[in-house]
Amino acid sequence: MEAEILREIVADNRELEQKLTKKNEQYIFDLKKSLRAANLSEEAQALALQEILPELVAGQKSGRTARQLFGTVSERTQAILEKPEEKPESTPFWMWLDNTLLLFGVLTIMTAVMMMLSKGKNQPMGLLTCVFGAMVGGYSFYLLYKYIYQYDRPGVNKANRPGWLKTGAILIGSMLLLLMAFTATMALPPAINPVLDPVVSIILGGITFGARYLLKKKYNMHGSFTGR
Repeated sequence: MEAEILREIVADNRELEQKLTKKNEQYIFDLKKSLRAANLSEEAQALALQEILPELVAGQKSGRTARQLFGTVSERTQAILEKPEEKPESTPFWMWLDNTLLLFGVLTIMTAVMMMLSKGKNQPMGLLTCVFGAMVGGYSFYLLYKYIYQYDRPGVNKANRPGWLKTGAILIGSMLLLLMAFTATMALPPAINPVLDPVVSIILGGITFGARYLLKKKYNMHGSFTGR
């Protein structure tokens, strides 16, 4: 989990804690102490409280206490500790790599299909165009996720979402960056930017998708398209 998101969750938790009754406040205090004694990480503690606090604040309106909702502190601690550990989120590098592999696989297969359908009438994308287009596109989509799409996720403070002006600038800048990558590489000669045989291009795309699948399983890799 990115440090910025963790800070937002902690801030939201503190805001909810201020709405607790004295009895429920003591329960959360004891629960935190119990979780720290169990050596639970700060991130895991924040996520556990993120699940509890909204329900606890809502339950107060009908007079329900933390113990009635979640059992004793010991019982809740054990339930949190026994919960299957969630895999950590992708880092920016893994998000970029996932985006890049996905785009490269799509571009190579799409190029092969267009070559077979057009029968040489249209200029196909060369290998270098697919590589650079996928790399730049992967970074552009990561920026879109970081500054825009991540704020659609639950638990993220939407107050930090960029304004419309900044959002528009990010969208336009990302698309221009991608367009420049395609335009610059497509102007290169075939000796530098070779056009692959359609069959080879399809095989390369298939290998890319296979590599992406294995990396996702091993490293919990998620891109901008699956991280929302």
